[in-house]
Amino acid sequence: MPRPSVPPAQDYVEIQNLYAFYNLASDAGDADAYAGCFTDDGVLNIDHLKFTVKGRADLIAFKEKDKAGRGGRYRRHWNGSIVLEAIDAKTVRGRCYLHGFNGLPGSLPELADVGVYEDRIVKVASEWRFASRTILMDGSRWAPPAMESAR
Repeated sequence: MPRPSVPPAQDYVEIQNLYAFYNLASDAGDADAYAGCFTDDGVLNIDHLKFTVKGRADLIAFKEKDKAGRGGRYRRHWNGSIVLEAIDAKTVRGRCYLHGFNGLPGSLPELADVGVYEDRIVKVASEWRFASRTILMDGSRWAPPAMESAR
């Protein structure tokens, strides 16, 4: 496997911050902040479930329903082995491992998800955003909330 060409250091740090902020917003169920990690027409695709959400309004609705369906459990995401490949000055391909944990308040969480994120990240104005994020799960206990516009 050839090593990818990395983006400039400042872009690399900003994109790593995007990955971290996405996890925090998702885990908190902050739908507006979560959707703000994507471009206005951004796409989330959960491959094994054939589940796709596209656009800011649907990303917000998705995260609101996801949070409401947690049954009081908290959620924690961890990413590892983030690899960023510069495609051009405003486009980066990202790939990393993900681990998702769920737990009841006051208790240790249990491993619920293991997989890979495959991302296309673009610079919009002065900020990096996910144009598309595909989740490829090795194993998962998660089921998506019912969405009218999701495919």
